[in-house]
Amino acid sequence: MGYDNLVLTVNAVSVIILLMLALLLCFATRSRGESSYAALIIVLSAVPAAAGNIFRSLGLHEAALLLAPVAFAADLVLMPLLWSLVHRAFNPRYRFTPWSLLHFLPALLMLVLFGASISALPPEQRNGFVHHATTGGGTRLGTARILVLLLQLVGYLYVIFSYLHKVKHYIREHYSEPELARKVWVPRFVTLFAAVFVAVVVCDSFWPHTDAWLLQLLTVIIMGYLLYAELDTALTVRHYPLPAPEEMAEAEEEFIATEVHTPPQAEAGNSKVDMGQLALYARQVAEYLESSEAYTNPNLSLKDVAKATGLSSKNLSRAINAILEKSFFDLVNGLRVEKSKGLLLAKKERGYTLDTIAEECGFNSRFTFNAAFKRATGLTTSEWLKSTKAV
Repeated sequence: MGYDNLVLTVNAVSVIILLMLALLLCFATRSRGESSYAALIIVLSAVPAAAGNIFRSLGLHEAALLLAPVAFAADLVLMPLLWSLVHRAFNPRYRFTPWSLLHFLPALLMLVLFGASISALPPEQRNGFVHHATTGGGTRLGTARILVLLLQLVGYLYVIFSYLHKVKHYIREHYSEPELARKVWVPRFVTLFAAVFVAVVVCDSFWPHTDAWLLQLLTVIIMGYLLYAELDTALTVRHYPLPAPEEMAEAEEEFIATEVHTPPQAEAGNSKVDMGQLALYARQVAEYLESSEAYTNPNLSLKDVAKATGLSSKNLSRAINAILEKSFFDLVNGLRVEKSKGLLLAKKERGYTLDTIAEECGFNSRFTFNAAFKRATGLTTSEWLKSTKAV
């Protein structure tokens, strides 16, 4: 099989598989949510270039040149779309506005310039140029595109991962079993997509033309992971009612207002509330959680506990951080793990399953229960049971 036939086969098969998986994902999610949006990003990253490769392999040079400006500019919309995906996932009030279009200005500029450069070529030179049609290789514009891609890669990924880190911290301080259990795939998807993006750029720099088939293979893997993550979440995470949109939006506004995190000790020191008062708050919270077993509510939030105890969310968070030296997430899940130990010991007698125990203790799924138990004890549930019997 010649190289052109290899490129044709890989690209054609990849496009068919990608579109089938994307349609299946959209059907499963009814074209709603972040999964469908992520599928769109994957399709945009692969299909224009793949179509151009197919046209070139079939000798359809005019069709390849017609598609070339789109394929050339498509990569420049990926990082802005990835940034938008992350905000859509964790910001209930995020909306695409006219100002958001500024993120796509480099792609539009490259689309126009590359289209103009092709139009300006004499007809006899166009067929020779078709081999560089999707990357602009060997041209100043192609070099400029690579530089813009690298700047986008560094800039957007820094902003995205910084935002994800702050979101994770905020949620650990305010939620016990948050919606993130259903969106854990988002940071993983971003990481995987970024790794593929870097791999393709690096490989094409050292081994030219590998982008003609490597990108398509890797995007099929990403789409497969996305579908797996969606099905896994649907099957393993119990879908308790989420907080009302206005509550989530209110929490997001609070998060945005406190994006730069101050260490708990510093917060406590700067507060008018002294450490003695914080100690009283911490004891009050601990007593409330243990006596009411409110921690068995899978959607328990810091706001819920503050309302029940009559304390402000800010003072409550400071007390937990500074006195108990834990996040709200760790505090609640620690209590859940302690409750689960008694149920594990009575597992055989009462006919409990791990799913039953997870639900009884307030975990959204057996997966989150196992992860919390291992983090708290350093042992799996089976290892812990063996260790208790050995004592």
